[in-house]
Amino acid sequence: MPTPTHLVSILCLIACLGGCGTSRWSDTARTATEQRLVSNAIDESVYSIDVSPLAQQKVFFDVSQLDDSVQQKYLISTLRYHLLRNGCYLLEKKEEADYVVEARAGVVGTDRHEVLVGLPESSLGAGIPGMPAALPEIALYKKTNQVGEAKIGLFAYSRTDGNLVWSSDTKVSNKLAKSVWALGIGPMQRDGKDGPIRWAGEPPPQLPSIAMPNISLPQIARQPDEKNSEYQMPELAPPPTDLDPGNVSIKPAGNEELQ
Repeated sequence: MPTPTHLVSILCLIACLGGCGTSRWSDTARTATEQRLVSNAIDESVYSIDVSPLAQQKVFFDVSQLDDSVQQKYLISTLRYHLLRNGCYLLEKKEEADYVVEARAGVVGTDRHEVLVGLPESSLGAGIPGMPAALPEIALYKKTNQVGEAKIGLFAYSRTDGNLVWSSDTKVSNKLAKSVWALGIGPMQRDGKDGPIRWAGEPPPQLPSIAMPNISLPQIARQPDEKNSEYQMPELAPPPTDLDPGNVSIKPAGNEELQ
């Protein structure tokens, strides 16, 4: 039988062996939602450009005008893939090409729109005894829409004489991500208008399905209702055909007989 000393030693050993685990994580400078919206807008804008007139042509792809674009490498790679997929021959040396294709991007970025029903976060100023430095946001309803937009165009000109031979319209694409808070609960997120709803990045919890018993009700034959049955007119006897009009007397409402 263990003595109290043994019990104390065992408890001390358990306390020394006990521990906890830690995890380290960090956030990127640009959120994944922002990058996804911008890249999806780039895809839709680029793939809507019809580059079939440049098929089977030797072209040099000039990307010098995309140096300051957001997600520049992804934009250039998407444009190159679109040209190659449609049969263009991309050459590394400008001197060997027949045409030069130049890309331009008017817009590659995001916008954010917020609607708040409640009290926004406000600063009261530091240094006041007994007063908090700021009041937190109190939102009865809050909605945030983040929009990724891309406006991209292409044109081609002859390498030898510099004449314009082809131009595409600038294609504009928008991608939407929505987040909603209601009575402090949220965010409920959705991409676009028809995307699946996520609860803080995960699918919403599903309520357990309850199997309803299959109850078959007895079929009761309906008896005809005599009260509501259709009224049948009785058959009347035909009028006599051998009446003598001179022998018919008519009694008026005044009970006076007329001869």
